[in-house]
Amino acid sequence: MQKLSEELALIATIDPQTLADSEVFSDIIDLSKYLDVMGVAMLGNMNDSTGTLVFRAVTCDSAGNNVAALKTASTLAVVADEKQVIIEVTNNDLAGGATNKDRYIKFGMISGSTGGPAAAAIFARPKYGPASSYNLATVAEVEIDAD
Repeated sequence: MQKLSEELALIATIDPQTLADSEVFSDIIDLSKYLDVMGVAMLGNMNDSTGTLVFRAVTCDSAGNNVAALKTASTLAVVADEKQVIIEVTNNDLAGGATNKDRYIKFGMISGSTGGPAAAAIFARPKYGPASSYNLATVAEVEIDAD
């Protein structure tokens, strides 16, 4: 039986930080290597006066420029306390060949001034396995055997 870590790779992150009114982005993802991607935003105690928290997937070029909205999840920050938001993107979402809609994506998060602590982990199912070959270089260990 194949291990989950052989099917899903951790390919991008938005490292833990206090959100503000400037959007922060994940690593750039070359979707030509993956069947689908799942971004998971993890939120802490968000500032109630922040207003709206936005977690989104955007298309971009290989350098991360020319950003265009693809999928967006918005929620009131007061509702977002200690919550998670998930966005899934398949390579079919980018079909059509329009500008920036054929290969690269990244995930972004933004809130009002001092939104609160947040992070995101982006997982993907690669076209060719094992997925562990696609993990970020910063993945320190994948533990699958019992102590």
